[in-house]
Amino acid sequence: MAVSLILHSWLLLVPLIPSVIVAIFSLYHLLSSQALRTALNNHVIILLLCVGLISSVTDYVWTGYFYRTGIALSSTPTFCLAWVFISASGLVIAYLLMAWASIERHILIFYSTWFATARKRFFFHYLPLIICIVWPLIFCCVTLLILPCNIPFSYSNKQCARYSCIFAIGWIALMDSIFHYILPTFIVVIFSVVLLVRVIYQKYQIHQRVEWRNYKRMAFQLLPISALYFCISFPTMILYAAYSAGVPRTVAADYFLNSIFLCFWIILFTLFAIVPSLPQWQTKCTKLFLFWRAKRRVNPEIPVPTRLKAGRTNTATFTHQ
Repeated sequence: MAVSLILHSWLLLVPLIPSVIVAIFSLYHLLSSQALRTALNNHVIILLLCVGLISSVTDYVWTGYFYRTGIALSSTPTFCLAWVFISASGLVIAYLLMAWASIERHILIFYSTWFATARKRFFFHYLPLIICIVWPLIFCCVTLLILPCNIPFSYSNKQCARYSCIFAIGWIALMDSIFHYILPTFIVVIFSVVLLVRVIYQKYQIHQRVEWRNYKRMAFQLLPISALYFCISFPTMILYAAYSAGVPRTVAADYFLNSIFLCFWIILFTLFAIVPSLPQWQTKCTKLFLFWRAKRRVNPEIPVPTRLKAGRTNTATFTHQ
């Protein structure tokens, strides 16, 4: 059974405000510390937070308004093009970043020498991140903004029906579905499971033991996010792949439509899943939300030193020193 648009709007808008707050806090936590800001394993997390924050305050707000009213927030072609561009590129960037993060974790933990020099760090770390961001922007710009599209603007449809322009050309639609959604989802799930098994196996090997304390957080940093992809996106992408292989779209049609909406939750709940993996996040949360307790201790009592008599030596003082 298809879910109503009103319920869609509530399911989207209720977690929206908390996710924005969490994203801002997480970005502040990572960017305010030089050690966290320069750590290679945190770079993809920072990018995911930035993409999620931008999508939340633009695309998700506009989509929630559409679900509630049944019409676009602004009935202008410029707004529709901006809406579909931000929506499509943001989701693809998130999928590609997670796919690369799942692969890069293996390199960071088991092949750290690949990042030993500045040249290696560029090719094996920075260049893949640049590609994950630049390629979706170029693809969406060409397919949605540059290539001619005969589909008229429909302000009573989601994204003004402009995303259908991608499906106007068969091979572009196939490439979009396989390389932007299906393949990244499979990579995230498979590489995350392999990483978990591999780290646990290495931990209990006598001659191949990894530095568990140093790599435990890095290994498990992506597991909550990977669980989101496994639970929300993986079943949908299996069905999507089956449709691409020739299975009739009438099979599980209602489930597929509803699960496509739940893919919005990937970015929203990714922002929540990142927080437990942040170093010292509990301490900063306590300081942030319980700041009023610190104000009560503005003037703590200072103990008065014991006055010594002239000519005597306090042997206890020198002993403790």
